[in-house]
Amino acid sequence: MRRRTGTAAETARILAYLAGQSARQCGPCQFGLPAVAEDFALLAAGRAAPDLRSRLHRRSALLPDRGACRHPDGAARLAASALRTFADDVDRHLTHGACPAAHRRQIPLPPATPPEHWR
Repeated sequence: MRRRTGTAAETARILAYLAGQSARQCGPCQFGLPAVAEDFALLAAGRAAPDLRSRLHRRSALLPDRGACRHPDGAARLAASALRTFADDVDRHLTHGACPAAHRRQIPLPPATPPEHWR
């Protein structure tokens, strides 16, 4: 079986992209998505606090059904799914820090910054 690499980093990149593309019209998009994306970035970089896993579970559970649209719901499902599906990788990042694959991009994404007209 092929070993997954860079799953935390790729999830962090996707979450940063989703946070950057939100309309920022509600609390979950303005505050929740960026917080979850930042937490995943800390995890991927190996700078996670011991309570990060519980904080990610708590924050991602707060996002669904609270936004003006379903955008934060999908991002929350992605975060929760990654925590569950890549639990072994999350554990390794929490105990041993970032892996060498953390800097290898695998999924093509546009830049995470919002369009100019939103600034």
